[in-house]
Order: sequence, then structure tokens, then C-alpha cells
Amino acid sequence: MISRRNLLRGAGGVVVALPFLEAHAQALPRKRFIALYHPNGVHTPRWFPTPGLTESDFTLGPIHAPLEPWRARCLFTGGLDMSVAVSGPGEQHQRGVGAFLTGAKLDTGTFTGNDGSTAGYALGPSIDQTLVGLIGQGTPIPSLQLGVRALLPNVSGVVSYRDANQPLLPQNNPRLTFRTLFGETQAPPDEQARLRTRRRSVLDAVKGQLGSLMKTVGQADRHRLDAHLTLVRELENRVTALPMSTCEAPSDPGLMDFEREARFGEVAQLQLELLTLALRCDLTRVATLMFSDAQNHTSLPHLDIHGDVHNLTHLSDGDPNRLQVATRDTWQAGVLAQLLASLDTIDDAAGGTALDHTLILWGSDVSRGNTHAHDDMPFILAGGGAGFRMGRSVRWNGRFHNDLLLSIVNAFGGDLPTFGAPGFCDGPLSNLT
Repeated sequence: MISRRNLLRGAGGVVVALPFLEAHAQALPRKRFIALYHPNGVHTPRWFPTPGLTESDFTLGPIHAPLEPWRARCLFTGGLDMSVAVSGPGEQHQRGVGAFLTGAKLDTGTFTGNDGSTAGYALGPSIDQTLVGLIGQGTPIPSLQLGVRALLPNVSGVVSYRDANQPLLPQNNPRLTFRTLFGETQAPPDEQARLRTRRRSVLDAVKGQLGSLMKTVGQADRHRLDAHLTLVRELENRVTALPMSTCEAPSDPGLMDFEREARFGEVAQLQLELLTLALRCDLTRVATLMFSDAQNHTSLPHLDIHGDVHNLTHLSDGDPNRLQVATRDTWQAGVLAQLLASLDTIDDAAGGTALDHTLILWGSDVSRGNTHAHDDMPFILAGGGAGFRMGRSVRWNGRFHNDLLLSIVNAFGGDLPTFGAPGFCDGPLSNLT
């Protein structure tokens, strides 16, 4: 019997992981956690649902229309304050992105923020890394950090921390994400070219092993393998079709294709599909995905937004141009909806789908970019991994966002009395389960 943990290996070290198969089923569910980050807050007037008579009786606004089919799987939160980010070293965006998953203040340092103030990295581990010890042990990749133009190699460009002052910077290049997941080596460009020539297809390199495996599983598993390997081949073709970088000088990364603003939507889609594939293959169970960094001086041509999004978030709520922020938020809601749909197609060994055993946290560094506020943060939870009661819109009226982080860790089997900076955590939130 082939172990579920085994990977198919071919010539040259090529690796292909397998999807869940009935023949390899395990009894316990695979718990997963994903954090999604987008910068500079939201268009608040259109963000929060309109409440009804009960927590389950609410109306979603236009921003969250893509999530309407998934409202029973989502928990829309309100009244959670990121108070730990109100003061300390750095400017508001630096403090907010640093605290998003750590609940910690920033160290002093030399990283310059938008207003010229400086800061260092966060002074604590992030919840994704805390969860690695609870749900991520034994996977080939303990955790995955991905980005889409989250390019700053400093506090503004990272949400994941192994511990205080130990950032885990995101991988922004889908080609390198693919190699991380499927065995490509980190080699010089000329060696990479030779590898691509020799390895015309990851699947062809392990064709013999796949043929043998097909003979050992039932019809249902053969269908799963066929569908899975078709997905891998299509995704491989799309990733390798991206143009190679024409940038010769490392100091000018703007010439590198995956960093171009015009490719933002395409890179986002590739990173999302690669993340989904990593979860399907059980290569990892913990991941973060950043959509730009906290400074966020970028346009979004795929949404017909051609101005600097950071500057757009600074406009007053009455300025019609600020509605472009709502357009960005609606697209982000669609990204979450796509992820939910993809997870719901992945069978879990213990029954149900991956969505039933995954928790997704979507949030930002501030609540409103035009005031740089950290009160009433725009957090949305989705999926059944933590056992929270979904399908609701709930307000906590001034509770610390660290209380939410603590609640998530403990819902996955932790037993912590507090999380993040002392003085900014009162204990687990009530009314979650």
C-alpha cells in the first residue's frame, strides 16, 4: 500500500504529489488555516452588512455580493479593535500589518514608512506559525507564504513571523511557488533553462509510476487522479508560459514580469490556484497570501483602476473616486469566494470537503485608509475548520483583535491564556461557537 505521505518521484528529482485517494484515507480530518491580507483598509460605507432582527438575519452589500452563495460559511465580524497598533514605533500601516497576525507591537528599526517614521519587525510570532505546531506537522511544507506584488523586504511586506524579529517574507513569483511545491531546484538561469529542456513535463517524468499506481486503486480514485493530473499539467503550462525576466540588474525589479502592475490579476490567479493545489495535495495545511504590501503604491489595471490605490484610500468617503476602493474590495471578496469554491471540491479523508475543515481569516492593516483608524477592523472568517458558528454577522463592540487571534489558536487545539502583546488580550471571544 502506497503511503498518503509518499510523493511520486521521477528522473532529475521531479516530484508530483497526489490528491486525496480513498485507498490512502486517514480517519482524522486535516485541519487547515489560511490568512488573506489586503492593504489600506476598506470602503467602510459599503463594507458592513445591514443587520436584521437576529445575527443570522442580515443583508450583504454590493462589496460582498460574490460571497452571497457562501454566506452560510462566513462570519462577518464588527467591533474588533486592533488597539495594539495604535501606538509604538512606525506609522499606522506598518504597525497594522505587523500586528495583523501577531497581535504584537513593532520593534524599533530603520524601515521607513509612508510618513517618514521608522520601525523594525513585529515582536512576536504570528498565529499561522503558532498553528504549524498544532496542524502543520508532518506535511512536506510546514507553511506557505505567498504574495502578489507584496514586494517590500521589510515590515510593510510581511504578515508571517516565526517569532519576534523572524519574518517569513512572501514568495511573489508563481514560477518559484511552483518549484517550491513540485521540486524544481533554485538554480542559476542557465541551469534552470537546462532543467526545463530536460524536464519537458513533470508528469512525463513520472509516467511509469503513475501507470503502476493507476492499477492499484479503484475506479473512483482513477477518476480523481485523472482530474488532478490534468489540473497539474494545465497549471504547469500556464506557469512556464510566463515570460522570463529581462531584468539584468537586481536593483531594478520593475522589469521583472511578475512584479508588473499589469500582471497583478494574472499573478493573483496563479498564486491562488497554486495554493489550492498545495492544499489538495496536502503539501501544506497553513498558508498566508498577501495582495500587495502595506505601502501599496500600485494601480490595478485588471480592475480598470489606474491611480495609486494607497492614495485612493486616503480620499474622503464623499469623493466619487474613492468608490474605486469598493471596486477593489469587491474583487477581493470574489477571490475569497473562488477559494471557498475550490476548497469545497476537495474531498477530505474524514468526510466532507476541505472547506469543512479549513478556517480562512481575511483582514487588513487599518480599517479606513482616510483616517488610518484601527477600530472596527474589517475581518471576515470563512470555513468550518475552527468549529465557529458561521452564517452570521456579529459585533463585539470594542474587544481586542488579539482576542480573535487567541480564539483561533485555541479552536485548533491550543491552550493559551493570552496571545500577542501583554495588555491587549482579554481572553477568547464569546459567541463564536
